[in-house]
Amino acid sequence: MNLTELKNTPVSELITLGENMGLENLARMRKQDIIFAS
Repeated sequence: MNLTELKNTPVSELITLGENMGLENLARMRKQDIIFAS
């Protein structure tokens, strides 16, 4: 995914993607922080 696609992705989907990658505590992060954490 490129940055534009990530920005248009709902937060709930970003959280799921991040958790599948092994990232934690994503529910407490802002959308922008989730995008750049992954």
